[in-house]
Amino acid sequence: MSEIYTITSQRSDRVFIHVMRGHFISSNNHINYYVGTSDVKHNHNVSVDAAMLLAEYYNNTMTDVDTVLCLYETQTLGAYLAHELSRPNMMRPNPDGSVYVVGSEYDAAGNLIFRDNLRRMITGKNVVILISCITSGRTVERAMESVAYYGGNTVGISSVFSMQDNIGGIEVDSIFDQSDIPGYVAYPAHNCELCRQGMPVDAISNGYGYSKL
Repeated sequence: MSEIYTITSQRSDRVFIHVMRGHFISSNNHINYYVGTSDVKHNHNVSVDAAMLLAEYYNNTMTDVDTVLCLYETQTLGAYLAHELSRPNMMRPNPDGSVYVVGSEYDAAGNLIFRDNLRRMITGKNVVILISCITSGRTVERAMESVAYYGGNTVGISSVFSMQDNIGGIEVDSIFDQSDIPGYVAYPAHNCELCRQGMPVDAISNGYGYSKL
């Protein structure tokens, strides 16, 4: 793996991610860059400012949000996002009220589930799916399917970094995208150019982080 370097958001010099080049295996793909979002998820100052950036999209589009569904340890960021969406501002002087923040839980088959005490926060609600990184978009698609199964309505998708502009007909609101990491490529596991070149795998990665091999 190469050195880790920092990329700062063009909209705020206080929001940044870390990037490392190499050969990484994720749940759905092989990728040539690891995108680190730990500071956005766990550093209070960075997380607050990132939430303000993400909230701009929903305020500008006047999208009503009832619940933020947080995937892969984004609950802190989700709480700040909910705070931004629930308070008055110039675009939305009279927000509808409180916004729920719900974490993710999966069954043995990998399906996103909601316990009985949390269903009321999904059923009949306008839900924003929040995730740290989007590559293929499959994880978000499965989350959308679960929201629909429980009677919710996905009205937005927010991500710190995303390779996708649109998933299931819904625009992806992200702070960083592929233009911020020139040369970022994701390969299907069965057709990986890095594997064909004989490049060893550096680490296993997912939304929680990476583990070196």
